[in-house]
Amino acid sequence: MKKTILLAIIALVTISKSYSQDDNKGLEGAWWGLGQLEFTDDETTSSFTILPVIGTFISPSVTVGLGAGYTSTKVDDQDAVDAFIVMPLVRKYWAVSDTFYLFGQADVPFSFSDGQNSYGFNLRPGIDYFIGGKFTIEATFGQFGYNVVDPEGGDSQGTTSLGFNMMNVNFGLKYLF
Repeated sequence: MKKTILLAIIALVTISKSYSQDDNKGLEGAWWGLGQLEFTDDETTSSFTILPVIGTFISPSVTVGLGAGYTSTKVDDQDAVDAFIVMPLVRKYWAVSDTFYLFGQADVPFSFSDGQNSYGFNLRPGIDYFIGGKFTIEATFGQFGYNVVDPEGGDSQGTTSLGFNMMNVNFGLKYLF
């Protein structure tokens, strides 16, 4: 008898959830554009990246996007290396309030420059805050991932990134349309 009641409750909750999701589409189908800047500066490396991104919500809390931009990296006293970036991404949002969201981003960046190319996979935590109307300010803090630099005529070198590095913060201004 207890199993029958438990199964009935589970079935009732499942059915009610499926109907309520049909009524609440949230941002599903909405498109967004983002301008993202990144500055990184540590003991040996400094970099600057500008990355415009466009995407769409495929569900009320999941979005996919594609970024294309430019980066410049300088190591020690060597000349800066400039590269073109292409970065597909997917994000999952969690609402903290009506205007404040946490998100997790998975991205696969590819960069192309004279003499070397790179690729990787990263997970990035972030926050998104609505500042009015359809504008949001967002930031990602650090990354968890693996990235490979593949120089022409040389051996590939991979690096693992684990953690929240407050010197590796991406800021962006997003517009929902």
